[in-house]
Amino acid sequence: MPKKTTPKSTPKATPDATSKKDKKPSGKGKRKRVLREGAGLMVPVDHLRPTQITAGKYHVEQKIHVTRRLSHADLPAFLDKHRIHVVLGPEQSLYVVDHHHWVRAWHEMGIVMVPAIVRADLSHLSTREFWKYMVDHHMVHPYDEHGKRCPISALPPDIHGMRDDPYRTLEAFVQLSGGYRKVKAAYPDFRWADFFRKHIAPSFDTHHGFATALANAVQLALSKKARGLPGYIGP
Repeated sequence: MPKKTTPKSTPKATPDATSKKDKKPSGKGKRKRVLREGAGLMVPVDHLRPTQITAGKYHVEQKIHVTRRLSHADLPAFLDKHRIHVVLGPEQSLYVVDHHHWVRAWHEMGIVMVPAIVRADLSHLSTREFWKYMVDHHMVHPYDEHGKRCPISALPPDIHGMRDDPYRTLEAFVQLSGGYRKVKAAYPDFRWADFFRKHIAPSFDTHHGFATALANAVQLALSKKARGLPGYIGP
């Protein structure tokens, strides 16, 4: 997937019609805007920073396909329904904490501005304090395409820099096939991806190979071996 040329001037994040804002004093005669949790923003995709190293390439392509099927009139409501969850970091940096695959798909489609929802405004913290908060609250997952933990510095600087992990595609399609249910937990998709990484051979280069791997993975997800994983619905 070739990298897009970044325009010389990129629009800044702006509150949308549903934004809620607080203001706090910051120095004499100045007030710094602090965004509440749940505030809505329109943000430039090129300014978003991932909190994960990987994404599933074919899962991204599936989301591109879903988005392209929409009419021009239906697109804004669809994007709004799948708002990107962000945290504001030091120097007003925007970090994606949920919906990485959606934002990568829209980036590949050339969509410049996307709707986001603020999970936390941590722009007042130092860099060290910020990453401590992110780790403590399970809002960053620096694991590579082999399931190995990496330092925070290994996180890609932008959405385009996320690397392909085929097991993230596999776990996504297992869930879509009814192999397990979605749950509210810290990174259940990564836990399932790592589970399949241990048991399913990486033969995803052809449609037949992926179909075979998917069938085996669904069967495995419903087996007793997967008991204890989030969203398990086996016997």
